[in-house]
Amino acid sequence: MNLSANISSFFYKHRSLSTRQHCVLFSTTNSYFNVLEKPLSKHRHKKVQRIDGGSWEERLADVVTPLWRMSYEEQLDLKQKQQENILRQLSGYLLEDFQPHASSHLRNKLNFPVLPILPSPHKDGYRNKSTFSVNRGIDGNPKTVGFYVGTGKKGNIVCVNGDHLLNMPEKHKLVARCYQDFIRLSPLEPCLLFHTGGHWREITVRTNRQGHTMAIVYFHPQTLSPAEVALHKADLVDYFTRGPGSVCQLDSLFFQESTMTRTTHEESPYQLLHGQPHIYEEVLGFKFRISADAFFQVNQVAAEVLYSAVRDLCVPQHSVQEKRTKVGTLLDVCCGTGAIGITTSPRVDRVIGIELVEQAVEDAKHNAALNDVPNCEFIPGKAEVVLPGLMSQFGSGGPVAAVVNPSRAGLHHKVVRALRNQPDIRRLVFVSCKPDGEAMRNFRELCCAPDRQKKLTGEAFSPSLALPVDMFPHTAHCELVLLFER
Repeated sequence: MNLSANISSFFYKHRSLSTRQHCVLFSTTNSYFNVLEKPLSKHRHKKVQRIDGGSWEERLADVVTPLWRMSYEEQLDLKQKQQENILRQLSGYLLEDFQPHASSHLRNKLNFPVLPILPSPHKDGYRNKSTFSVNRGIDGNPKTVGFYVGTGKKGNIVCVNGDHLLNMPEKHKLVARCYQDFIRLSPLEPCLLFHTGGHWREITVRTNRQGHTMAIVYFHPQTLSPAEVALHKADLVDYFTRGPGSVCQLDSLFFQESTMTRTTHEESPYQLLHGQPHIYEEVLGFKFRISADAFFQVNQVAAEVLYSAVRDLCVPQHSVQEKRTKVGTLLDVCCGTGAIGITTSPRVDRVIGIELVEQAVEDAKHNAALNDVPNCEFIPGKAEVVLPGLMSQFGSGGPVAAVVNPSRAGLHHKVVRALRNQPDIRRLVFVSCKPDGEAMRNFRELCCAPDRQKKLTGEAFSPSLALPVDMFPHTAHCELVLLFER
């Protein structure tokens, strides 16, 4: 098809790689950490015995970045094959739905093109958001900041410093080291298990391309009074603004008190202790505001590759230039802070975004105004509740394209039903971080024969193009973009 050839040529120029160098485990730029080389605690702790083979650093790298031993070219080849295998399963399921007696050979055959995986422009230090845990370290110190090796179920969790991890930027490692220094100086104990007491929990670090840095500290108040908590907040601010932590040059320092593992801003507000309430990032020429809990792709430069591909699949550039098959409305389901809708807005008459997280919707509205984009509307709420009511608006506004970018849990069946049963949606782009999970059920329900029992009465979609995008070098994960048409 023409679209496939057009997009294929566009994507191939991004595919060129000039390196087959093997990954190096340990970072070579540790100048940030020289200020913290002194012993951080006067207490002695029982060392944790190492289990299994390899050093603790290697074991952690195998957990967080399991492909670190492979060259980047080898990583891309592996991910390409993995995605093709998943898509063969989809082809087989769809063939079975329409031709139940088809041979096994046909069921294992791809019946739509899969383009070569798009690499991340940066393969090391690419994360713009990292969350570091607090727990017992290799030396037994419970005030260790890093990442877990082992599991709670087996009772063998060890918290290992992440200074050597390839996907972590140096600034994130620096903030984690400083936070570890701070909590070891604090008289309060860490909160390892909620029911056993303690206060200091994990820390999240967010950065942008300009190097601006936001830190969010999570804290369990237990039985402390608000006045007592305020004293420790003041110590935290003093450490990061005037003490040793000032080397981090934080632009924002947030604090959240929580008695639960995960708490939204609405349930327990993020308290700004120092600096600016937001940092900003630019994507494809548009500026985006990032709040403490807002979703934003963790690899900014690869996000530009992803969003550019999604934009071209939703509304191909040649169609815009030739003024044919113009899309009237782009429906952006699970829109987050509005990145896909806003970057695609010049090519459509209007964008309607739906997002569950209210703070993300506020950010999306702000981002639209910030970029002087008047044709975007963002609606808070569950997609399965909001979407069916919206469908009545699409009667006479021209063709509708939809893009969905759900979590690993996939789309609610009512969302799939609403998309399937709306005849004006002719093109649907599905972005999935786990296509072999619940998303596979979504794919099948979008494409299966009409099923009145499931209330899937609309014309079936067909997959016409697939494109893997590597957002997470050194890990086994990647994004899959699937174009469905009818």
